[in-house]
Amino acid sequence: MVLFLVMWITWSRVAQRREAGRRIAAARVRSGHVPLEIPTVRGNLTHASDAAPDTLPEWFIQGKGEHSVVDEQPRIRVRYVDPHGRKAECTMQVSHLDIQKKILTGHGEMPGDMYRIPLHAITGARIAESGQRFNIDTWVDAVRVARRRRGQV
Repeated sequence: MVLFLVMWITWSRVAQRREAGRRIAAARVRSGHVPLEIPTVRGNLTHASDAAPDTLPEWFIQGKGEHSVVDEQPRIRVRYVDPHGRKAECTMQVSHLDIQKKILTGHGEMPGDMYRIPLHAITGARIAESGQRFNIDTWVDAVRVARRRRGQV
């Protein structure tokens, strides 16, 4: 019984630490930090009056005024559940992310290959070029913050 109690306390503490880490990462994204695991591009500041971006440390910023910004139209490989309940996978060039309707729109490799995937149906996402996994919810939050900063809510 004591062994069970010790295991439960240990498991509880590990779960609390993971949850705290997840909350801290989500708060950092909401404050404008761009995690390295989501798709990014190099960009300039949109307004000359803006201060240095808080997305990356200053030593990492390369070139004058360039920094990592969220790529709102990445080429990604998405796993999702289609409307018929079957698992599906596609590689798509994102053309639009509708944050209000929570729909990802893009086109595939073949002409006329269009995809409209609800965000709740996505089970996994990878960057097409590198194959690196990323959290679609974190990417959506980062896009939301970037649009809010640009005034495009």
